[in-house]
Amino acid sequence: MVLIGEENYKLYGKCVSFKAGNIKLLVTVELGPRIIFYGKDGVNILFEDLKDTTNKGGEFFEKNLKGEGIWHLYGGHRLWKSPEYMDTYYPDNKPVDVEIGKDEAIFTSKEETTTHLQKSIKVKMHEDGAVDVIQTITNKGDTKTTPISCWGLTVLDKGTKATIKLSNKDTGFLPNRNIVFWSYTDIKDERINLTNDSLVIEQKNIVNPIKVGLYTEKEVIAKVNNQTFSVRVDKKSGTYPDFSSNVECYTNNYIFEIETLSPMVELATNESLIHKEYWTLK
Repeated sequence: MVLIGEENYKLYGKCVSFKAGNIKLLVTVELGPRIIFYGKDGVNILFEDLKDTTNKGGEFFEKNLKGEGIWHLYGGHRLWKSPEYMDTYYPDNKPVDVEIGKDEAIFTSKEETTTHLQKSIKVKMHEDGAVDVIQTITNKGDTKTTPISCWGLTVLDKGTKATIKLSNKDTGFLPNRNIVFWSYTDIKDERINLTNDSLVIEQKNIVNPIKVGLYTEKEVIAKVNNQTFSVRVDKKSGTYPDFSSNVECYTNNYIFEIETLSPMVELATNESLIHKEYWTLK
């Protein structure tokens, strides 16, 4: 049985809670939407930025986002648009609209004043604690967007070790694997372990960040806080951002992000782009 209720959680305020056995998930209502807690027996696998370690402000925000505040990491899982530009960092500091169903709820933010995009996250929990995370970006503007992608970012706690299985398909004359690195990434970094079968990335107390992306049809499996978290996305044809990446991993000295992306599309007025993730926890 899945139980849905309300809970005040730390500095995040009012949240909608989902419980199935010993697994709990919390989604913020007074900001976001953010999935801020997912874990077994009261132990969260998601990072919580209670000290506001990471935020972004400055001239762009002062000029274009008066009254919206600056962007805060907060932690947990969020929905962004890709490719990444300054307008990607739209502050999600305001309350969201909530629709609650039998074993699911939809959390919708207000239309963004700069991009005219509206974001929503639908959370559906199953009796085994698995979760469907259905993310939607809708164009509320009166013109077509540039090509954009739904970008789901799950910020995991310190000590995370993630494994992504690589393709072993025999493609003959054609390539079967792509791995991309961001400019600030040292390819020889000790946190990266690349073999013919898998890409393993581990969070350690090393300040300089690294980020790696690839296209995979496999699930990503992460070990964190003595729990095993997996995330999988639907296989969809199309053009993906960041040199054809649908999964990316970022880490520094205090967080680990598993990021998934949809194909890029141009959205007409009131048209939506949907991106689904499937989570399990053991």
